[in-house]
Amino acid sequence: MDSCVACGAELGVGRFCLNCGHPIGAPAPTPAAPAPAPAEAEQPAEVPVQAADPTPVPPTGPVEPPPSGPAPSEPPPADVRPARSRTWDPRDDLLPYEEVDDFAADDPVRGWAWAVWVAFAVALVVLVVVLIRVFGTDGDVTASDPDTDPSSASAAVEEDPSAPASDVPRGVGKRLDLAESATFGVPATAPATTDFDGTLVAYEASQMADGNPATTWRTAGDATGEQVVITLAEPGVVTRVGLVNGYAKQVAGVDWYPNNRRILAVTWTFEDGTEVEQTFAERPAMQLMKVPPVETSTVTVTITSVTPPGSGNLGRDYTAISEVSVIGRRAG
Repeated sequence: MDSCVACGAELGVGRFCLNCGHPIGAPAPTPAAPAPAPAEAEQPAEVPVQAADPTPVPPTGPVEPPPSGPAPSEPPPADVRPARSRTWDPRDDLLPYEEVDDFAADDPVRGWAWAVWVAFAVALVVLVVVLIRVFGTDGDVTASDPDTDPSSASAAVEEDPSAPASDVPRGVGKRLDLAESATFGVPATAPATTDFDGTLVAYEASQMADGNPATTWRTAGDATGEQVVITLAEPGVVTRVGLVNGYAKQVAGVDWYPNNRRILAVTWTFEDGTEVEQTFAERPAMQLMKVPPVETSTVTVTITSVTPPGSGNLGRDYTAISEVSVIGRRAG
């Protein structure tokens, strides 16, 4: 606690010492210098006294009688009294309480104020992530491989290892793409054309299983309701199916995928009558879908929905399938 520089008392609230009234922050008062002592009257210099003439000389002039009445007195000395400080009154010398400086206002913010800023920052990050997820998708429903997208609505139930062997066909050997050795029956095939690079391009059905998305089978017009029949080289147990749903070729700066019709939905039918529907996004890539394990020798693809033909000078009125995939094992 600070003390008064004048009297040594502890300082309280206000601008003056509550004990002596000395202003807080002012230097200590300088003690008054003692009053100088009155100078002694100078003694007159001694004058040699001549011997008195024994014979008195009478005055020659008239003799003035002595004044009557009391002898005049010296003027009274001035009333010199030591200076006395006025009585200190706290009502006059102290400021009201509300005018005292508020030193607490400069103290740092304490408590949980920082938590509000942390919570705001976290909420902002969450909002950004949500907006990225919402606006980062194009809204298309894509039939995808359930192994990589377990939330797919079209995913079938994986075979249960604990189920009896007679209920779920398993097949033997390694899992293969059974379409690579299959034959394809199609309703019609569009005639060959010459591409921009001068190459003669054919659109045969076998090109749906050559492993090259830049080659395709296509047929003229809207192929809704048309069927492609896939005959396997030997019976197999199928677990996945899919296709590239358009002409996925680019040449001389031209993308033929949007310039032809794209397939939007098909129905897969197997030898025992099992049917599975699949829908597609408009992107030139293989889109697979898991199906319940089914033993079959044939797989029929029925086209149920296609897009309009391409627009502009490069638009073509053809329905195309670049690749077909039938994943499974050989039947035991």
